[in-house]
Amino acid sequence: MGGLTVTVREICTDWIGPQGSGMTSVMFFDATTSVATQRTGLQAFWTAWKANLSNQYSYTIRTTGRDLDTTTGGLFASWSEATVKTGTGTVAVQPVADHTQVLVQWHTNAIVGGRFLRGRTFVPGLTVGTVINGNINSASIGTMNGYGTSLIASGAAFGVWHRPTAGAGGFFDPAVTCTVWPELAVLRRRRK
Repeated sequence: MGGLTVTVREICTDWIGPQGSGMTSVMFFDATTSVATQRTGLQAFWTAWKANLSNQYSYTIRTTGRDLDTTTGGLFASWSEATVKTGTGTVAVQPVADHTQVLVQWHTNAIVGGRFLRGRTFVPGLTVGTVINGNINSASIGTMNGYGTSLIASGAAFGVWHRPTAGAGGFFDPAVTCTVWPELAVLRRRRK
């Protein structure tokens, strides 16, 4: 499937925390799989995360979005799926600061530009009780890795899209494994 996908589907999840809205998780899927299947897989992923997140954070998976040409990044089509999919963290404990988040790294088998193609998802709302001496405790890391493994195995066709850059075309490949970084990460900029 890697590299042969003509269109990639962008599905965004919007977050609201104590400081308000403005946080978005952008994830990509092979557009040949139904959006209903993909949003269901993504909802299961975020539902699992709720057990690690402060009840001051909630999310909503968008009901509309874009399908993009994998190679050029141009708009190919739009999608909509009306089923509301939301959730709220379940832990009544103070969250870590908004700018520090859990970093999930997605691994593929593809090599682009001489490097393995990898993706990242930043997850806000982690509770301070999950952090020991500035790092996420090892038991939680193992559990969180399981959330990603379940998304990969869900049939949602989740993967990593390398955007077209410097005259080279874009490339999509399915995620095959994931790892949660043990330290909290800072998201310094976000593409829109």
